[in-house]
Amino acid sequence: MIARDSIVEVVEVRAHPLPYFTLVLDGPRELVATDAGQFVMLETADGLEPYLRRAFSVADVVEHASSARLELLAKVVGRGTRAMAAARPRDRRRLLGPLGRGFTLPAAGPVALVAGGVGSAPLLLLGRRLVARGIAFDFYYGGRSAADLVRGDEFAALAAASGGRLVAATEDGSRGVPGRVTDALADELAAGARYRGLAACGPMPMLAALAPLAAAAGLAAEAALETEMGCGFGACLGCAVPHVAGRFALCCKDGPVFRLDEVRW
Repeated sequence: MIARDSIVEVVEVRAHPLPYFTLVLDGPRELVATDAGQFVMLETADGLEPYLRRAFSVADVVEHASSARLELLAKVVGRGTRAMAAARPRDRRRLLGPLGRGFTLPAAGPVALVAGGVGSAPLLLLGRRLVARGIAFDFYYGGRSAADLVRGDEFAALAAASGGRLVAATEDGSRGVPGRVTDALADELAAGARYRGLAACGPMPMLAALAPLAAAAGLAAEAALETEMGCGFGACLGCAVPHVAGRFALCCKDGPVFRLDEVRW
């Protein structure tokens, strides 16, 4: 689908354990064709401040009457996300999207989905698409504490519907296995878990740790990268990512989904 600039309407702001929330929007029906891993640039307030739009992965999108019901999973970290969290039903905002390159849907499973905190956002839509195709996946979900495993029960239900399971890991041991999610995946692989692919999203250090792990296991692995974006379509050059070819790729145009072996970690 070609990106378009449109007006969307706030349906609700669904609060999770602070500072996380889901912003639910109604937008053009064409947005239903958004690929898992693609993102949108959203106007966060109805005034001039904050001036720039913010980039968010599409967490979910379904057809709703004559429109598309869009969900963005976010964390309050500054003025833009604070304004989003304070939005009210019927507020209207401008949205540009869908943008970027999404995940490649595998032909067969099982696959491993690996998320760190709010990086779980694009993997929700990916999980729904995998369930629809009958492809099994295990969902590895990591955070500093249980509060960072946002919508964890929903991910567990999706994984179970696919024939897989949720493996939670928290650094403080408040849910699942204690430690980092990459260590949890490494332990499962060492114990004999076999996957045909891997898809991930989360902090850059987590993705950097996944790259050699996936390579050693012979896994075709992709990740949606989290970078600062000013425009979302390649004009500002603010989202450069070091590429193994000796150049810089633009996360907004060449990604945000890259093969893990494409990025110079």
